[in-house]
Amino acid sequence: MVYKYIDIVGTSSIGVDDAVNNAFKEASETVKNIQWGEMGRVTFRLDESQKLEYQAEVRIGFKVERGKD
Repeated sequence: MVYKYIDIVGTSSIGVDDAVNNAFKEASETVKNIQWGEMGRVTFRLDESQKLEYQAEVRIGFKVERGKD
């Protein structure tokens, strides 16, 4: 069995948990067999009105399946 991982950044104006959930939700639209994940750096940015946007770096691991030959 072989696993691969990708690093993505989820964002949210609600909070860090929501940013992580958004990352997994979006990744699951195109990545199959997601098996695990880990959260890395958490950052935020302020827009012009000083509203926070949370950003969570997420590493997602998934099982690689061979195509049928």
